[in-house]
Amino acid sequence: MRIQRSCVGACIHEVRVRRIGIGYNIRVFINGEINQECRVYERRDISSEIYQMLRMEDKCGNISKMASRSRERFNEKLNRLS
Repeated sequence: MRIQRSCVGACIHEVRVRRIGIGYNIRVFINGEINQECRVYERRDISSEIYQMLRMEDKCGNISKMASRSRERFNEKLNRLS
């Protein structure tokens, strides 16, 4: 997992998941261009990997409602468990 570009500001994120062979390919697009790509082999790992990818986007300055909300949702879950 590696971020290709950082636009430092507001952007539009899109996440696409495609089944390829025995695994799943996950791509994060920023303003229509691919920015991150990774592969997981279990379906149950897709959501946690997307969370990690969007978290890194948000931390690196690629700010969007999708990325910010992903981090907020995770923190809400942690607060409920406490």
